[in-house]
Amino acid sequence: MTMHIPTPKTPAPTPKEWRAAMGYFPSGVTIVTTWDKDQPVGSTVSAFCSVSLEPPLLLICLDHANPIRPAVEACGVFGVNILNDQSSALALHFAASPDADRFEGNPYHAEDDGAPQLDCAPVFIDCVVEHALVAGDHLVVVGRGVRIEHASAHPPLLYHKGGFLKLVS
Repeated sequence: MTMHIPTPKTPAPTPKEWRAAMGYFPSGVTIVTTWDKDQPVGSTVSAFCSVSLEPPLLLICLDHANPIRPAVEACGVFGVNILNDQSSALALHFAASPDADRFEGNPYHAEDDGAPQLDCAPVFIDCVVEHALVAGDHLVVVGRGVRIEHASAHPPLLYHKGGFLKLVS
């Protein structure tokens, strides 16, 4: 299938304009985890969405500078820990400097050959890498869900315009 891609008539948005526009759209907050050799690694990621029900596929986007990107590529498995509205401090902790031990004080476990699952994550999706595609300054990783745990009574944590939001019912 070939697509006709028209030539834009206006200049592309600047990175600052793009960030402002994308920040207007609220997104859920996750911590993506994997293994770097035998050590757990993880990072806060808000670029996440469902792709397919049959088979169960999702995607995450990892900045090339994200320290877990090479580990996801090498390991072939990753976990998506979906956070609830009580988890903003955890999201900030896993977004901190990669020099910090992000798992210190944050218990986790793993099933068989799966990714690290944070014990406090209300929803966890264990994935195997199906595809990876370089797209600009990110790696788009499509994962096939192989195991899910769900135990949340709280609404999800949302990210909007550079900060966290809580849903009000």
